Amino acid sequence: MLGRTLLALAAGLSGLLASPLADEPTHALFRRNSTSDLSAFKGAVLLKNGVQTSCEVALMYNTYAFVAANCLDYITTSNGTSLALNTTTSYTVAISQGLTDAYGTFSVSSVTPNPKYDPVSFANNVALLQFASNGGSSFVNYIASWRPEWTNRYFVRRSLNAASNSGFNQPVLTAYDSTSDDTACAQANQLFSLNQKDLICNKLSTASIFNSSCAIPYGSIYGVVNVNTAIAALYSHSAVNGKTEGPKAFCSGYTIYNYYIVLENYIHWAMSIMGTKAPVFHSRIPQYTETLDPGYSMAIPNPKNVEGYTVYGGDLYHLTGDASKASHKLSGGAIAGIVLGILVLLALLAYFIRRKLKEQADNRVRRWWFFGRFFKDEEDSRHDPPREFMDDMEFVPQRDLMGPSTSIAPDSGMISPSLKSHNDDMPTNLKYKKEYEAEAEAEANRDEKSRSHPPSYAIEF
Repeated sequence: MLGRTLLALAAGLSGLLASPLADEPTHALFRRNSTSDLSAFKGAVLLKNGVQTSCEVALMYNTYAFVAANCLDYITTSNGTSLALNTTTSYTVAISQGLTDAYGTFSVSSVTPNPKYDPVSFANNVALLQFASNGGSSFVNYIASWRPEWTNRYFVRRSLNAASNSGFNQPVLTAYDSTSDDTACAQANQLFSLNQKDLICNKLSTASIFNSSCAIPYGSIYGVVNVNTAIAALYSHSAVNGKTEGPKAFCSGYTIYNYYIVLENYIHWAMSIMGTKAPVFHSRIPQYTETLDPGYSMAIPNPKNVEGYTVYGGDLYHLTGDASKASHKLSGGAIAGIVLGILVLLALLAYFIRRKLKEQADNRVRRWWFFGRFFKDEEDSRHDPPREFMDDMEFVPQRDLMGPSTSIAPDSGMISPSLKSHNDDMPTNLKYKKEYEAEAEAEANRDEKSRSHPPSYAIEF
């Protein structure tokens, strides 16, 4: 009887113990009976150059943690096809003690992105941080390592006091286990469509600490197994329905799908770097399986993003260049089309300006324009007498060019100069002045001759 009792007790305990490996040390798990109880967990936030980001950290030990790889800063290598970490960026990890107290801030000494990380699609979007303990006490945070047994999910957003970066704000927590958005999530993002076991997606969001009118995703997800809870996923990226960039994406009411990377398939990759076992949590049941390959990779889609959606990831507080390359760079064809359109508009504008100038140009002035030159007739027609009078009028030069006015008999066949206005036929172009003077002198000579030799008249009957 005693033997059967001991066997039954051993069987019951085996269902509660949490360890995927026989040699793994046993750590006490915090039991949860309400969604508001996060005080026993140590949460963490990544800081870059002393400034907090929206990137949360999944702690394992007091010296190691997961973070999303797109939260790090990169530079393009000399061959232009790959990325390398920007070594000028300084990283620190701020760790909470309970809900709002600070456990400490620790400098990151080593950053290792997953070698399969794709910065365009955000596949395999994880990195491992190693940081100094600064003499702090040792602690362990578990990673929930078997998704099929999660009975609920807690979406959590942690943040530091925005004014001082010291002390934590009250964490925001939402319990949500629905998969109702999965179909729309797959249509908005190719990576999720091919890797639904590695990603969690929905439209949940919470207010940004820097702008309460902007909604950003939660930072982490905790998996719930009966009464136990452990961190399970980190925010990876978002797909925004529309061609927009910057704060407008999260502040203008666009439809946004948020994707979180599940950590369980990257545990053995992290162990290969740490050189020790990772603290994981799952029920010890026969159905449990785990990914043992440290080189595990998601399926990388082609094309990597969906047309009509802009993909964002990394630090969303400031949105400094975190949009996916495929979403915010114009293609060569688009740039060529824009340039051609601008040139056509400039050509049309120049044509109409030239045409207007040509219409308004002075007839006697030679004009130049940047598309060529054109000429106007040099004759001045503005001062010509009306056409209907030309046939009946004989041109008579000005008296001031001829000398004293002289009366001429009407029957002489000439019009008396004194009958014409002084300015009626004043030439406007002075280059003809000598011609008029010569003509006036000749007419004066004819007048003088006419007075000296009056004409004779013959009368016939």
